[in-house]
Amino acid sequence: MKRILVVDDEPNVAELIRIFLNNIGYEADVFLSYEESMEAVLNNKYWAVFCDYMMPWATGDSLYYRIREMNSELAKRFIIVTGAVLNERLDEFIKKEGVKVINKPFKLEMLRNILMELESG
Repeated sequence: MKRILVVDDEPNVAELIRIFLNNIGYEADVFLSYEESMEAVLNNKYWAVFCDYMMPWATGDSLYYRIREMNSELAKRFIIVTGAVLNERLDEFIKKEGVKVINKPFKLEMLRNILMELESG
């Protein structure tokens, strides 16, 4: 079973994603802080990451760059989940790194579609 890291400062959103991912055959771990999520990446083998972009303690791009330093393969399956609208920094990051984005609010089916796309390579 593939493991997925979920990083979001909104516990309800993170838990909803975790439950959905578990129900469709993945094992999802949720972290609400930068430090815990980075420790988890060091201690576990994750296949993909769903990460909020705007959090009080970090932005999704800072987590992406840190994860890329630690595990370049995992960074290839890094998905930003965001409610940010008209954010120049986010737009530049997406263009530069080519990460996938899910805009909040979202339908859970969007998570499945992105995972199917990643599964098919």
